Amino acid sequence: MNDNLLLSGADQDLFGHYCRLEDLREGAGSRFDAAIHEQLELLKMNPFLGPTYPRLPIIRRLAVLEWDVGVFYCVEGARNIVLAVLHLRQNPTLIRAILLSRLPQ
Repeated sequence: MNDNLLLSGADQDLFGHYCRLEDLREGAGSRFDAAIHEQLELLKMNPFLGPTYPRLPIIRRLAVLEWDVGVFYCVEGARNIVLAVLHLRQNPTLIRAILLSRLPQ
């Protein structure tokens, strides 16, 4: 079983989604948070669950379709490094730029 390590950018992404959803409807942020943490628990048990991201094969994406977000992560040994939690309906070029900026050097 792998451990999940959320980078600060991913943590900020989660907080931003939570706040936006809570502003729209009370309790939505909490439901979103629970859904994401459920997916992160699945990743611990099966780190290769998400397919590789196009043109960035080191990165995998686990789609959480009920919230239109993707959890973008890398597997390094016994760790899943979560780079970002991004809305999937944004420009793929922007998603790629964010992911590249957050890759560990």
